[in-house]
Amino acid sequence: MGKKSVDPSQVPLMKSEMVATAFEILMEAYIKSLGRCSSGQKVTITIKSYNRYIKFSGFREYFDICLYKSGDIDIKMRESCHADYLERIYEYKEDRSQQEVFLQKLRDGFAEQLIDVANCSLMDYHSFMDMLHGDWHFKEAYEYFTKLVEGCKV
Repeated sequence: MGKKSVDPSQVPLMKSEMVATAFEILMEAYIKSLGRCSSGQKVTITIKSYNRYIKFSGFREYFDICLYKSGDIDIKMRESCHADYLERIYEYKEDRSQQEVFLQKLRDGFAEQLIDVANCSLMDYHSFMDMLHGDWHFKEAYEYFTKLVEGCKV
């Protein structure tokens, strides 16, 4: 039995469905965060040519979640004392089961983690970005600061 191929005419639709679903999950996470958010972050949502950009900005600090029509999803962070940080958190796969794994990861808390950092709910950008310039990625830095903050509550 050969590998089941995807009808090429369905690929753009699959990409737009993937991006739209991820965007919905992220927006739901953002809405849930509003009750506990005290930062002065400004949020801008831009939809252009099927790309979606969720941009958080404060005083000389920026966090962008970029959902591209290609199906790829990036996060970008900028802060005045650090070089820009870019991480691809999802590279589009035509396999719907792999797409669903990522969407479930977002539903299971990853979307909230992204929003926590974007809203400075977990840690300030400067401290968070200190951990990102090296071999660390977003998820590792988030887990590190979560343990650090939990340790301070004792």
